[in-house]
Amino acid sequence: MLNVPVTSVGVNHNLVALDELARLSVASEQILARLDRADVPGRILLNTCNRFELYVETPTFHGGLELVLAAVRDALAPADQHLVDQFEVYAADAAVQHLLEVASGLDSMVVGEAEIIGQVRGALTTAGPRASAALHRLFDAALTTAKAVASESGLGEAGRSLAQVGLDLVEARHFPLAGRRVLLIGTGSYARVVTAALLRRGCTDLSVYSPSGRAEQFATSHDVRPVTEAELDAALAATELVITCSGGQHRGEPVLGTFQLAATRAGAPLLPVLDLSLSGDVAADADKLANVDLIDLDEVGAAAPAAQTAAVLRARDLVNRGVETYLHLEQGRQATPAVTAIRAHVTQFIEREIESANRRYDAETAAAVAHSLRRVSNALLHTPSLRAAELARTGGLDDYSHALHTLFGIEIPR
Repeated sequence: MLNVPVTSVGVNHNLVALDELARLSVASEQILARLDRADVPGRILLNTCNRFELYVETPTFHGGLELVLAAVRDALAPADQHLVDQFEVYAADAAVQHLLEVASGLDSMVVGEAEIIGQVRGALTTAGPRASAALHRLFDAALTTAKAVASESGLGEAGRSLAQVGLDLVEARHFPLAGRRVLLIGTGSYARVVTAALLRRGCTDLSVYSPSGRAEQFATSHDVRPVTEAELDAALAATELVITCSGGQHRGEPVLGTFQLAATRAGAPLLPVLDLSLSGDVAADADKLANVDLIDLDEVGAAAPAAQTAAVLRARDLVNRGVETYLHLEQGRQATPAVTAIRAHVTQFIEREIESANRRYDAETAAAVAHSLRRVSNALLHTPSLRAAELARTGGLDDYSHALHTLFGIEIPR
């Protein structure tokens, strides 16, 4: 087990409904603020369309877990506090295994989805100073493993992204997307993914509306036309497909209500509406309208193709190797205080002799003596340093530290 407790706490689409995940997402800032006040040393929130997970580093496992669960419970409305009882907990080695599987797309709604690696990278970046050094190393290891899985396993071909699956459903049920008019609602990171997917399919007549007023900014870096609040109804009336993925940019009421869709589409052909938003950008009863076909995230997940067995097995093998490499390096790091102490002990004698040589010999001779002494000390310390790292991995570091104290009087700081 790792010496520094790293714990993963959270839920995904397999444990709770997507609307419940959305309510957790809405409370994310309050949860992080409570963890700030609780003085949790390190925390990273991985909040995506199908998972809500906190990765934390705390001095103790049980105490840290209670702090995290209490912060989540206190931030939720009373009617949602039962969600905490559904949280999965992974500690130490298991937390490492879990994050590497998540980052590699093995735990996604659509196995091998392309977006998750960017979401993991974004979670690390967004965490900023909240991410401890240990969590930085863990997320870096997860990203390295995920890249290996993406390039070596073929998992990305076996699984499909949520956007791709959703667009496949639209084409299968309605029409090819090439040349169609599309209205995109939302300008977050997932909107960029959807835009790229549409362009690859030959759909170049794109408009974008942002509930938070960011359409103009989004249009400056993407080949789309911005739609203002005043222009939204006209855009809805003229479009052939609506795709929503606002990523929680709205609160409360859906971005598209049933009355608005009924009014703007009166007498118009059947309109497919692909709702890829976790919190539901479109009113659930909009599907009752005769000329609206609502395809939501649950339906997209159900339509995701089964992953190929060989690709999954290869991906799992790469993940297991990534876990072993990470643990090997982290366990070796536990020897750092002992290695630092023995090197400091030897260095004080070496530096004392170098000072003496500087007083007794000319500059050239003293420099040669210093070079020789440091080279010899490095050679002598090489094997003890390697041995310390090896013993840290096999559980014998306490004996090593005791021997240093007995033989040389070296105290190893905890």
